[in-house]
Amino acid sequence: MFTSFLKITLRNLYRDKMYALINISGLSIAIACCLILGLWLHSELTYDLHNVRHREIFRVVNEFNINGKIDNFAITSIALGPMLAEDYAEIKDFVRFIITLPRRQEIFRHGDDAFYWKNIFIADDNVFEVFTHDIIYGDPKTALVDPTSIAVSESFARKYFGDSNPIGETISDDAGTYKITLVFADLPENSHLKYDALKSVNAEQLAAELESVTVRRQALFGIDTYTYLLMPEGYDVQDFRNISDSFFERNMVEIAKSYSCIWRSWLQPLAVIHFQTEVGSDEPTSNKFYVYGFIAVAVFILLVACINYMNLATARATRRAKEVGIRKILGVDRMWLMCQFLVESILFSLISLLVGLVLVEVALSLTPLNDLLGKSLSLYLNHEPGLFGWMLVFALGVGFAAGIYPALYLSAILPLPALVSGVRTGKGNIRLRQLLVLTQFIITISVIACSLLMALQMRYISNKSLGFNDENRIVVPLRGADLIDKIPTMEKELSKNSNILGMTISMTLIGQNALSNGATVENNNGVLEQTGINWMEVGDNFIEVMGMQLASGRDLSKKLLTDIGASWIVNEAMVKKMGWDEPLGKRLQVEGFSGRVIGVVKDFHFLSLHNPVEPLALFRWTIDTKNIPVQQRPIMQRYLILNIAGEDISRTLGLLENTFAQFDPKHPFKYEFLDDSLGQLYESEQRLMKLTGIFAGVCIFISCLGLFALAAFTTEQRTKEIGIRKVLGASTCQIIIMLSQSILLLVLGGAVIASFLSYYAIDEWLTGFAYHTNINPWVFLLSAAVAAVVAFATVALQSFKTAQANPVNALRYE
Repeated sequence: MFTSFLKITLRNLYRDKMYALINISGLSIAIACCLILGLWLHSELTYDLHNVRHREIFRVVNEFNINGKIDNFAITSIALGPMLAEDYAEIKDFVRFIITLPRRQEIFRHGDDAFYWKNIFIADDNVFEVFTHDIIYGDPKTALVDPTSIAVSESFARKYFGDSNPIGETISDDAGTYKITLVFADLPENSHLKYDALKSVNAEQLAAELESVTVRRQALFGIDTYTYLLMPEGYDVQDFRNISDSFFERNMVEIAKSYSCIWRSWLQPLAVIHFQTEVGSDEPTSNKFYVYGFIAVAVFILLVACINYMNLATARATRRAKEVGIRKILGVDRMWLMCQFLVESILFSLISLLVGLVLVEVALSLTPLNDLLGKSLSLYLNHEPGLFGWMLVFALGVGFAAGIYPALYLSAILPLPALVSGVRTGKGNIRLRQLLVLTQFIITISVIACSLLMALQMRYISNKSLGFNDENRIVVPLRGADLIDKIPTMEKELSKNSNILGMTISMTLIGQNALSNGATVENNNGVLEQTGINWMEVGDNFIEVMGMQLASGRDLSKKLLTDIGASWIVNEAMVKKMGWDEPLGKRLQVEGFSGRVIGVVKDFHFLSLHNPVEPLALFRWTIDTKNIPVQQRPIMQRYLILNIAGEDISRTLGLLENTFAQFDPKHPFKYEFLDDSLGQLYESEQRLMKLTGIFAGVCIFISCLGLFALAAFTTEQRTKEIGIRKVLGASTCQIIIMLSQSILLLVLGGAVIASFLSYYAIDEWLTGFAYHTNINPWVFLLSAAVAAVVAFATVALQSFKTAQANPVNALRYE
């Protein structure tokens, strides 16, 4: 039976090559898009599931409430994990990942090889028992017991030692020398916490430093560690609230009163961390909006292709009517015919799957699609044979979904009318086809509108004033107290070059982050009160170098002794929060730095535009490293910000490299332009915008394929009508408009519905930005116009030949 179906299907495909080509092309592209998006979604939805104990692992989130200012942090105190495990039996174990450097830019050397690495942590020695790693060399149980040991990734080891076994080899950073005791395979890409090397927590002698209960309790208010707890499988995170409250009352409440602070913590299951974006100081996370959006795009593209198949299959009913009639007269029942048409549809889908697999390989290998997706996707059919099985099931499902209606419709044709007069397209069938085409236009116009609105938002982001100037600003990290001590001499040397227009220092990266702490601030009534603020330590000329503007008061200056360690500049948001009538002279103390407000700077975005401008205070940093502990001196870090001339930038960079080679020969010169650094904050949105644009093009192309073929069948059915109209004087243009007007009406109807759908989708997306452009209604009109022009051009291209034909031949047409 199947062989018979297959022969009939192949015969029909050979007889109607254009129909086969259009269907296979549309389905192939749609399936390829779905496979690519499916690979991306699989990666997103399986984050951290490679850990065998992922159901038992939870990350602790810190929450500080200081007089109503609530901050959540993914990082906690280094003392929190051990203290929780000591007091509460349900906590089976804990693992800490301690941040070594801001942004974790750390250099490791072996012989003459020196490379920077971002993802370096200090970890507890049980990390390999709790988290799953593929061990290549070494013993995971003892790997981090020795204080001088280090465990490294396969990529890390190969960078220095090639393919040889590096166990026992030594490697050094600015803080010391370590013996490699373990090599683990590179972590899967879909791991929320990635690292290339782990030092032993024992090297920090933390146990000895935190022996005192008082010291440990004081340390609970610091944050520099990702803390993971191993809980019983099936543990309800709501139950942790009791532990949090009890722990606060036992260990923190007395100290917290002095800060007017309330502390609590809560747990994140390992498998959901990747999608919880409301936590500060976290690793890069995803957005569920993108997951839903990509699922919708995949469904939309597949739906457009399936609609094409349905439309074309039912439009060909007049051609296949006699075939159906003869088969029914010969005794073939309806179920048999339905199976034949479904086999035909499924065969189309299977052929399209094979073509789609080729398209996927080409797209992932030869185009920058992986960069746009932000992942390294590949089919890996040899490594995952089950994947092809799922793809086969998917193709069968697509074939069945696309073919079920045509099978029902074609198998219902009555034999005698079909043999005598053929099949006339009924109103119900025409309306269904119109509904399907309308659905195509709704999808296509929605995707076009979303692409344009995203582009407008990203243009708004790129053009919005940040409150400072990021052009021609270079940021250079300064590593080590020894180099930081040389800043005055280095600045003097650099200032000799006329291309360097100004220099300043910052403790944090401008435009991306700031420190957040409890502060003692004088209110409008002259009373000191506790509140939470953001603050930054900055160098001289910071406001001038960054192109900021003062609203009142003056800038910090080393020329005035009163500014050294005793003066603050606050932003307008701080003034508004405190309700100050006159901010100048107000007292402010943060972490022992006490002084008075001498100036108010106009609000600038020290965080990304996803966040509103928050209260901020700037404190003048002075070079004083005398009290820095010896073990902390090599890892101390600041940022040198230079304002350079826009001309001859390469020469300026060469000068900087030579100067830093002289002052800091231990570190290769490393820099970044501030505008490039800020642009990275919106990489995911930029990628989404570009991908949406690509998929909009795919939707348009697939829709055009269907319209082209549908127009061909429509003009073929109306050949005599066209001939008569031409005899009666109708022009080619009038005939083309006549054939296109129903399509244009569907575009209009689709535009109205699509406008509402895309409006709500983009409105939801824009909620992720504290600052965003308004949704311009002209975008919806433009989207409809683009769809209308493309649809009209597609139909006109197909209709032109028939409209130009000799009407005599049309009237003879049978």
